[in-house]
Amino acid sequence: MKVLLAVDGSEYMGMAVKTLKALKLRGKTELTIMTVVPEHTFLGGITLRRIMGDAAARERAHKAQDKRAATLLQESIDLLGAVSMNVETLVARGNPAEQIIGQAHEIHADLVVIGAKGVTNSARFPLGSVAQKVMKYAGTSVLLVREATKRVRRVLLATDGSKYSDAAARFLLALPLPQKSRVFLVTSLESHIAALLKMPTLDLETNRNILLQLQEAEEQAARSLMGKTRKLFQAKKYDTELMVLRGEPAEQILMAAKTLNPDLVVVGAKGVTGIETFLLGSVAQRVARFSRYSVLMVRARRS
Repeated sequence: MKVLLAVDGSEYMGMAVKTLKALKLRGKTELTIMTVVPEHTFLGGITLRRIMGDAAARERAHKAQDKRAATLLQESIDLLGAVSMNVETLVARGNPAEQIIGQAHEIHADLVVIGAKGVTNSARFPLGSVAQKVMKYAGTSVLLVREATKRVRRVLLATDGSKYSDAAARFLLALPLPQKSRVFLVTSLESHIAALLKMPTLDLETNRNILLQLQEAEEQAARSLMGKTRKLFQAKKYDTELMVLRGEPAEQILMAAKTLNPDLVVVGAKGVTGIETFLLGSVAQRVARFSRYSVLMVRARRS
């Protein structure tokens, strides 16, 4: 597995490093730790380097930035401690989100790990601008870290029978979770029954039995799909629990997370209604944006 860890000196940097360490990735993992020295271009092509003064002043600033970047990378390595991974470091310059996305593509990363917020983000917003862009445009799986995790023991896996939720399950199964980990398989039925009940042309009394049968069929289909996934986790001796909910999927997943208090929420990048040309499904976006817990958003590998 190839992993890209983006660090920036914010409090979320330490959380991201500790959470990555908690995943206990296997020895063949190749880890690239990168930091980006921001170089923004303003209206008219103006950059800070252009107005910083003479060449000597720019050179001093450049060296100071490089020194700070090297310090951040070393701090990350120290936090990571002794791990059985091949670790490389990288300093990039430019737009942070663009550089992270570009590097993920360059090394064919299987996973990008990033703090949910950076040094410049307001506490009022649930997700930082860089993390949001990486989540949306990186062509790979992304782990958005919101809190430091020492052990991943409770996992909420959102599943809906799509190839994306199947990919999320496979990705999670590939991680060496502790044997005592508990995996909550959660699905939410966004049923059309509620809409049917509001139709003025519907004879409720005549069709009541039909609606009840439809509801039962939905739940049976959901449990059947989840049962197949459950067997995969049980084969690895993980404790599992099935939860069939009703309502808008993102809302139900977020509410379930508040109840279950997981170390990690895992979602596929799209669901059964996801349009292939869209970069990210609406459910995945909402869960990643508003979850108070760390979110692993898995993208299916392209064949």
